[in-house]
Amino acid sequence: MTDTPSTGGYDGPPQSPPPPKGWKVPEVIAIAPPRDLPPQNQAAIDAAESRARTFSQGLAVLTAALLFVVLIVLLIRAAS
Repeated sequence: MTDTPSTGGYDGPPQSPPPPKGWKVPEVIAIAPPRDLPPQNQAAIDAAESRARTFSQGLAVLTAALLFVVLIVLLIRAAS
């Protein structure tokens, strides 16, 4: 418990004793600087993104056309 009387609220965590004078966290291992990343082929990345965008847009158009056909079939069946 704490040395001071409680006022009914949360008094926070108990106090820990301070470290000895001159104490430091021991350094276990020196960390090497990060290595350089390999260069990127921006032209190849742009080409791949362009192909992916074309595929995604084509798939969206195909899906929209299929949904339109299903809607027309359902409307024709409901009308007859």
